[in-house]
Order: sequence, then structure tokens, then C-alpha cells
Amino acid sequence: MSIVAVMAGLAHAPLLALQSGALLTAALWLVLWGLALSVPRRDLRGTRLWQQLSTLAGEKAVRLRSREGHRQLAAILAERLMWHADRAGMAALSLGGITLLTFGYRALRP
Repeated sequence: MSIVAVMAGLAHAPLLALQSGALLTAALWLVLWGLALSVPRRDLRGTRLWQQLSTLAGEKAVRLRSREGHRQLAAILAERLMWHADRAGMAALSLGGITLLTFGYRALRP
């Protein structure tokens, strides 16, 4: 949402808005991708996700406390982060492509 706000704030300069949107979305992709790769090595027991699952599951949370439960939870979290990173990457490529097309149009315009 903040990327959209930055782009809307730069609406007076559409090319600059596209460039900044592409760069910020690419930065978001990089952060999400890095988080997805680091999840399997992290201890998730101190995270908000772990607390919510323990609260919601109650007595069934015993299975989550095992090494296998932790591994499964980390795999699911990494997969979801990678899904979001893929979408951010596609958006960054789209904005970058539109920016390049706009540069080309401006260069060829008489």
C-alpha cells in the first residue's frame, strides 16, 4: 500500500512514479525472497504466528511443539512468503517494462 501511496504522490511526474514503483517493488521482492530463504533456519516459537497457533489450537498444539511440527510450519511459511515474493517480482517486472516502453516512446516521439 505504501508503494501505491508513493506512486500516487508522484502522479505529477508519471515516468518518475513508474520508476520509483518498479524499484520499490523490486526491493519488496528482494526482502520477501530473503525472508522465505531464512525461515527454515529460524526458531518460530517466539513469533506471533506461533503464539496465535498455540492459542487457537489449544491442546492440539502439542504436535506443533515437536521438531516435525516446527519443520512443517516453517515449510508452509516459507512457501507462502515465496508466493508473495513471486507476485511482487511480477509486479516489479511489469512496472519496469512499462517504464522502458515509456522511455522508448519519449525517445522516438518527434
